Amino acid sequence: MIFNTGWQRAVIAAGCAIVAAIYVVAWLAPAIGLFHDDAVYLESAKSLAAGHGYLIESLPTAIPQTKYPPLWPAFLALFLLVSQNPLWLKLPPMLCTIGWLLLSYRLLRKMGANQLGALGLVLIVAASPTTVFLASHLMSEPLFALLLTASMIAMLDDRPLTAGALAGLATITRSAGVPLLAATFLILVSRRRLQSAALFTAAATLIVAPWLGWAIAHPSTHPYYSGTSYAATSILTSLKPSEKLTVLALNSLYLISAPGTLLSGVGSLYSGIVALVLYVWALIRRRQLVPDLFIAFYCVMLICWAGPPQRFLAPVFPLVLWILWRAFQNITHRELLAACLIVGVCVPVWVDLTRIPDTRRFGDFPSIARQPNDWHRMQLMFDYIRTNTPADSVILANLDPVFYLNTGRKSIRGFFPDGYQLYYAPSNTVITPDRLAAEIMRNGVSYVALTPDRDFAEAPAFHKAVEALARGGMLEAVNIPGAGPDYRLLRTVSFLVTR
Repeated sequence: MIFNTGWQRAVIAAGCAIVAAIYVVAWLAPAIGLFHDDAVYLESAKSLAAGHGYLIESLPTAIPQTKYPPLWPAFLALFLLVSQNPLWLKLPPMLCTIGWLLLSYRLLRKMGANQLGALGLVLIVAASPTTVFLASHLMSEPLFALLLTASMIAMLDDRPLTAGALAGLATITRSAGVPLLAATFLILVSRRRLQSAALFTAAATLIVAPWLGWAIAHPSTHPYYSGTSYAATSILTSLKPSEKLTVLALNSLYLISAPGTLLSGVGSLYSGIVALVLYVWALIRRRQLVPDLFIAFYCVMLICWAGPPQRFLAPVFPLVLWILWRAFQNITHRELLAACLIVGVCVPVWVDLTRIPDTRRFGDFPSIARQPNDWHRMQLMFDYIRTNTPADSVILANLDPVFYLNTGRKSIRGFFPDGYQLYYAPSNTVITPDRLAAEIMRNGVSYVALTPDRDFAEAPAFHKAVEALARGGMLEAVNIPGAGPDYRLLRTVSFLVTR
């Protein structure tokens, strides 16, 4: 046992108490929907709860929701039937996160971690700023991580039918569950457990197939809110050869630095190089088919998307830490190991504590060290729009589903960000005034809303395009008392709008 002194146990107990307090603060923050994706999930859940079907209803013309699988919105819809209070709606991701962390402890123990080593790794994951962010937002990752972990435990317990069903549920939560399906099938076949492989595959297929069939039967060509957007962000189906190589190279760098990013919120090339050396050494020293093959497949999938992969490593973070820890946990210098584990807990806890003041002020908990939107000023905009704009108005905003959910007005984003240009070849041309103007006229946009959106890479280009349209006379400012210069509403000049 690594922790054999009282002070070491006391440090872990103190870490648990501090992390619990951080989660309470994050849960009490009133804002929801400011990450865009969580607002889309909530919007789809409201459509299901209202009996309208699985739709994106915020757009001027509703379309089927084929971008995100349905399990997480369906789960949220059950809570919406009870209440729409933000604190109530934050319970699903919070409960899923707690369940995932508990199951992660059990999984690590099954794979050979000692008791307090497993507890230390789980505490590091729990303290990660990204984990806190996911737990306090309406994101699908906590449920996805819970189902992934439960499926792996079932497989280790030799319950292929249960493992397949859980893996299938994970896949209809996030399509990133496909690597687990492939890895588990190959592991079972390589061990000549053909009957178990068949049972696993059959159970997963019975759950995933209806979703795939529904998506095929309800095609949508929307460039952002449809399944076709995935094809536009994969190096397997898009991009030039030189661009594919750029995505692969940069995503590989992002991925090796991801452990440091998940712990501190800040990526570093040097920490990535150190992590790469340590992981190569750990894999040479000790390998496990489970979970190494799954992690390998999962990482290959992540580097093939034209987008930063760090956040998506969070659901498998306990397994990523386990690959490193298992190579060290049996060495003789136990005090050094204990110190490393304690430091590993203290770093994310310190980062979380430094962000609590911003959480209280802005009502949100960012995944990176930038101030999020001020929820109270956002409410001023929402109140003004509800009170002073016609019910059939169309709003253009970067956070379009948030404006729909809080004002009842139809909304559009007005641009469809190119993943390669946005993250790998930054340019102001990713959003141009002429394209934005065309979307305004095509959709009959009445108002354009500007918020800081500092967590969004496309925000600077979007703001510049809107400012250009304002200088050109297409938009005119609307005064919202108390909102401040960063929270602006602009009215479209009426004679330029076509409905």
